[in-house]
Amino acid sequence: MKKYYIIIVFLIVSNVFSQNKKYDTILFKNIQIDGHEVLFKYKNIRQLEKYFGTLTKKEKFSEYEKEKLLTIQTKDAFKYSNAEVSLAIIRDYAFVYYFNFDVSKKKLLLSHNGKKIILSGSFKLSQFKTIFPNSYKNASGLPIIPFDRAAGVSLVIKDKNKKSYLNLAFYDGNLSSVIFSNNLINMRD
Repeated sequence: MKKYYIIIVFLIVSNVFSQNKKYDTILFKNIQIDGHEVLFKYKNIRQLEKYFGTLTKKEKFSEYEKEKLLTIQTKDAFKYSNAEVSLAIIRDYAFVYYFNFDVSKKKLLLSHNGKKIILSGSFKLSQFKTIFPNSYKNASGLPIIPFDRAAGVSLVIKDKNKKSYLNLAFYDGNLSSVIFSNNLINMRD
């Protein structure tokens, strides 16, 4: 009977350690879009439209979406979006939480281990694998589609003592979109 207890404890402990996935980490302050901060102050919506194009105001955030934003309280936030970008507007702050590289010519700039990494529509999944090997090990795909055709990978973002994720979607080997969230988003989500 004692042998069975030892085996059960061993299986539980090994299962706990196998679920401890490692991701590459980036500081929130080291993320920019074409040299602009992802969370920034603005004076009016016209300034945003000069940079991002015409934005359409959407309804307030749903309960599901409220959990998806980085360090921002979305209780009083509004969504503004177009085909290129989605923003959360809170008082006089704007936060870019979704970015579509299929439509946009802009670039997302990351600083990681002293290197500047430029994410754009031409950024390849193979480049991601080289730069962020820990996160690549936890990449997700779709059941029937080959991994090189559709893949989702995530990076951990740290902002002071808060943790969230930068989720990246790759289609046909190229970066398609990114979304900031408090939850890890799987490709099947």
